[in-house]
Amino acid sequence: MTNIHDIARLSGYSVSTVSRVINHQKYVADEKRAKVEAIMRQLDYVPNRVARDLSNGQTKTIGVVMPYANHPYFARIIDGLVSAAFAAGYKITLLPTNYDLTIERRYLDQLRSKAYDALIFTSRSSSLETLEKYRKYGQIVLCEDPGDDRPLAAAYTDREASYVNALQWAQHHGFNSMGVVLSRNNIISASTRVTRSAYQQVYGKLDSRDLFVGAVTYEDGYRAGEYFAQLQPGVDAVFTNGDDIGAGVQQYYLDHRLAPIPTIGQENLLSSRLLKFSTIDHHLEALGTAAFKLATGQTTTHELIKSEFIRR
Repeated sequence: MTNIHDIARLSGYSVSTVSRVINHQKYVADEKRAKVEAIMRQLDYVPNRVARDLSNGQTKTIGVVMPYANHPYFARIIDGLVSAAFAAGYKITLLPTNYDLTIERRYLDQLRSKAYDALIFTSRSSSLETLEKYRKYGQIVLCEDPGDDRPLAAAYTDREASYVNALQWAQHHGFNSMGVVLSRNNIISASTRVTRSAYQQVYGKLDSRDLFVGAVTYEDGYRAGEYFAQLQPGVDAVFTNGDDIGAGVQQYYLDHRLAPIPTIGQENLLSSRLLKFSTIDHHLEALGTAAFKLATGQTTTHELIKSEFIRR
């Protein structure tokens, strides 16, 4: 296989001169550059960009750990990440997990082997202690608040405060019982923790009968709508983990000639605008941009992205 030393030998120039030509650097005479490039074409030589990047201590690749891509929360974070990465000349690799701890550990081991410059965890199953141990191998960024005492970079929204604000608004408007829709229900999930905490502050303990778990898509929201429509006694309103899921809830009621149940969604998507239900915009594209900037640095800065409750 042809390498840089072969190019140098055939051209009669030094390895450093050939390297400057390959890397499009200045201070190479035109005739030298032309001769080196002609030999490269003749030999069909293609520089190994991966090896070059590794020799510089960078892959220019950021791994984004996410449970699944078919939820607007993660999709909008990715939109912000990709835009910022493209502008900076970085590649983004999506690393789905379905919340499988073994798969997450595999990605962390790939960080240790320098497959990525950094990992961004949009959500996680791994403990914070585990992530801290791997940080010596590359930057790790969370999309949740890890707490002031954790040496991990984080870009996150004020979700708990925004949830409390939305639920207080609902209670003030006479919705005295609130159904809740979540994607999963365990203590690792940051979304579950902050939702339960916010609910506790406004309505008290969340009863299992008022909770629907396993909603990621519109179709899941439709099933949640069926659940709440049949619940006796029923709830006054539903707080969902996404606008499309909220749209699924409302569509079940419409399809079965029931009065649409008041719904609060998340992320201000087209579905909530068309169906005119309230939502929380966490400005996730801005969160993704902030997470990318942290991933390309070395700090453990925590950056808060403010949310907005949109009343409809």
